[in-house]
Amino acid sequence: MSDPIDSLKNKWDAVKSTPSEPKISSKELISLAKKKMKSAVMMHVGNIGVLAITLIGISAFFIYVAPLKNTLSHIGIFLMVGGLAIRIIIECYSIYRSSHVDVSESVAIANDTSLQFYNYRKRIHGPITVVILIAYTIGFYLLTPEFSDYFTTIQVILMDVSYLGAAAIFIYSIRKAIQKEMKLLDELKLLQNEFE
Repeated sequence: MSDPIDSLKNKWDAVKSTPSEPKISSKELISLAKKKMKSAVMMHVGNIGVLAITLIGISAFFIYVAPLKNTLSHIGIFLMVGGLAIRIIIECYSIYRSSHVDVSESVAIANDTSLQFYNYRKRIHGPITVVILIAYTIGFYLLTPEFSDYFTTIQVILMDVSYLGAAAIFIYSIRKAIQKEMKLLDELKLLQNEFE
């Protein structure tokens, strides 16, 4: 994900080092930046796809397989489905915001707009993602009392324990994606410092 940024930085350094004979045109720099933004949008679309499939699967499960009736279970379902829906909306808004990053503007303006976008994403990956994960986990465990009416004690224990394993894998993959995006933010900040 950072290869286009590294290339952009190397080309920018080449242009700065030889101002009388530029080695790269502004069109190539703009093209490279557009490719980077397109890959970011595709990452958001992928996130939306995964979240939407999960939302549909969970909703179908609670409608057709296990229509739970307790109020506590309904709160749990609301927390799980609501968290997923909020994250889908956030990803859609991220696509909207990224479409307002005009890489054909002056380098300083385009980079500043990009930095604003990635700072927004940093806030999303911070407290907002943590709150959504906590709400989802609480929602899942609020289902346990009613699940015990439909499943044996061992099955409920296995579900609760397996959720911890699945959550660990999910948190690890989220963490890796956040690290990639935050590395990109740091690189953009370095470029911004060079422009100033």
